Amino acid sequence: MMTSDSTPLDGLRAALARADVPSIVHLDVTYRCDLDCEHCYLDQKDTWPEMVTADWLKLLEELYVAGVPYLIWSGGEVFARPDFMEMLRFAAARGFSSTVKTHAGNISPELAAQLAALAVTRVDVSVYSLDEEIHDAITRVPGSLAATLAGIRALRDAGVEVRAATVAMNSNVDELPDLEAYFTALGCSFSGSLQVLPDHSATDQLDSLSLSEEAYVRGKRATLTKASRDSGVKPSFVPDGAPCGAGRTLAYVAPDGALWPCVMFPMHIGQVRERPFLESWHDSEERAALRKWTNAERTDCQSCAGNGHCFYCAGEAYKRTGDYRKAPDVFHQRTKLAMVAYEPHGNVTYTEEEWRSVPETTLPPADKKKFMFPIYQPERGQRKGASPTGG
Repeated sequence: MMTSDSTPLDGLRAALARADVPSIVHLDVTYRCDLDCEHCYLDQKDTWPEMVTADWLKLLEELYVAGVPYLIWSGGEVFARPDFMEMLRFAAARGFSSTVKTHAGNISPELAAQLAALAVTRVDVSVYSLDEEIHDAITRVPGSLAATLAGIRALRDAGVEVRAATVAMNSNVDELPDLEAYFTALGCSFSGSLQVLPDHSATDQLDSLSLSEEAYVRGKRATLTKASRDSGVKPSFVPDGAPCGAGRTLAYVAPDGALWPCVMFPMHIGQVRERPFLESWHDSEERAALRKWTNAERTDCQSCAGNGHCFYCAGEAYKRTGDYRKAPDVFHQRTKLAMVAYEPHGNVTYTEEEWRSVPETTLPPADKKKFMFPIYQPERGQRKGASPTGG
């Protein structure tokens, strides 16, 4: 039953949840990209197999029949595929709402007008600094900031909603307020992430780019919402809720057709080239176990006074520990730093007992053996001779 505060979209999501159909399907059409961002978590970007155009159109038809309403398109760089606009037009003709993720450096005024005509809901643009030296050092491509800003202007001139998205590192974390102010003035929304995510091979090679403790606190304070400032409330999580939407309301399809619970969660639950999407989705024993797992089973988290500051990413837990149910030390470390950042601005004080309730961290562990999770690796040559565009 819909309440007075409900919307038709809420009703649709509830109906899809009852039918066990995801509300959002995230499609990575390629891992290829003409930038080489130092913090990119993708492996084998230039060699990962890709489904051909016909495969993607078949999948879109299956998602349409299943009733999936919302798509997220990303990569890599989506415009590295010459057939991307064909896929997007096919999706638009079937009424999907689409968000496109891109660095926007390839978006001309003409291309922006086409995206507007296809009623793209939003374009998320990766941008890391307003300082060309800092931004281009992160992307490792000279001139990339100028190209990205030109693409953003073209999108806004065409009337397309834009969200600028930044991953904060030590080189750019103090620029977060300036970035938000700049893009807000352009009529864009802004999102800043404080996590450099581990690569899909579960190595620790990207951990060195993560924020220092001091920088994390500064970044957390810069990203606090107005509603949380001086609220006097200590955030807490919902004990009977789901940790996140991965494998529940959200599904992810990799360039080769591998089906995962989420883009951050490389646990193989199916292959859309081999079986219809919903068959793989409904028949996966791994996803069934994930779907049953709730906050109620996170007993250590329930006794932690900082649990409301912790976004428990099951995918990152899976990468770092091999078990999405087991929180890695870095989660506890971030929670403590978030509490430090929140105390003066949220107008709260945590007691000694509350500080002790946060599990201790042992970073960096002296004898840790890196877990290499059984990531789905497609057999090479399985699609031998097929081009990414189906030609």
